[in-house]
Amino acid sequence: MNVFYFSSDMFVSTAAVSIVSLMENNKSFESIHFYVVDDGITNENKIKLINMVSKYKREIDFIQAPDPSKVFRFPFKDRYQIGHSYVRMCIGTLLPQSVERVLCLDSDTLISGDLTELWNRDIGDNILAGVSDCVNLRAYRKRFYLQDDEVYCNAGVFLVDLKKWRDNKIEERITDVIHRQNGNVFFFEQTVINYVCRGRIYSLPPKYNVYTLFYAFDYKNLIRWRKPTRFYKEEEIIAAKDKPYIIHFTRNFYMLSRPWMENCDHPVRNEYIRYKQLTPWESPEKNEITVKKRFRYGLFHMIPKCILCKAAGFLYNFVRPKMYWRND
Repeated sequence: MNVFYFSSDMFVSTAAVSIVSLMENNKSFESIHFYVVDDGITNENKIKLINMVSKYKREIDFIQAPDPSKVFRFPFKDRYQIGHSYVRMCIGTLLPQSVERVLCLDSDTLISGDLTELWNRDIGDNILAGVSDCVNLRAYRKRFYLQDDEVYCNAGVFLVDLKKWRDNKIEERITDVIHRQNGNVFFFEQTVINYVCRGRIYSLPPKYNVYTLFYAFDYKNLIRWRKPTRFYKEEEIIAAKDKPYIIHFTRNFYMLSRPWMENCDHPVRNEYIRYKQLTPWESPEKNEITVKKRFRYGLFHMIPKCILCKAAGFLYNFVRPKMYWRND
């Protein structure tokens, strides 16, 4: 299995938890090769990762993060104007030609199950596979350029057929979109990848990307808020939460922090801490939460969820799509 991560030195300990949890739950694999795109990871932290991976008799390679202005031939104001995870858009170039299938994971994921079924899944003629995001494509049509019934996946977990990716010149298409949008892309690489691969995206069961939204709200309130045009049934979401294979710790306004920080209220935080203890990094990290953020958190939790989700739904589906968007 080939696994791709992108990390800076700030998130290297978070990536380490994802990596160690994957190795712990996938010991049946004959080989696992990690490719980590290095956005300023110190030599000391690289050695920590190498030693950790070596204990499991796995391999790890570091790839220098490329300059997005050179890759996409566009004069970005800074390297993060196109998003912090822009390297996912050039995996075909970054990875060796011998790599024909790769699992791309965000650093803020926790692997809690065996990925054999996912890795060996036949995705047909599709270029990639992912878990559908909970989003109203009708409301965001002018942002995403997708029809209501098309697949729009969360980019935290992508299984990519790199041979098809290269054969279909996906990176050239991505570059064209970036130029057409003058460097301003709504939701960054997630939107671009879904757009250029539209019609050739395989929708995976939600157990392979159980993002924070699933834990923060029950199904009815989730629908009240996001009003998704294409999404999973309630029983599928419940099953994914009961037995997740990949947990994705995305930000959410209803939760105070994320598991690697103090004062986190995520329901599977203890599971995260258990895996972090298997890494060379201390746990948990200090989290300086502002008074303003604590006040906002307390206020949100005083409002009945059904009312809160209706209000959030208005902002998310009617106000936000009309706002002027710039990647600054």
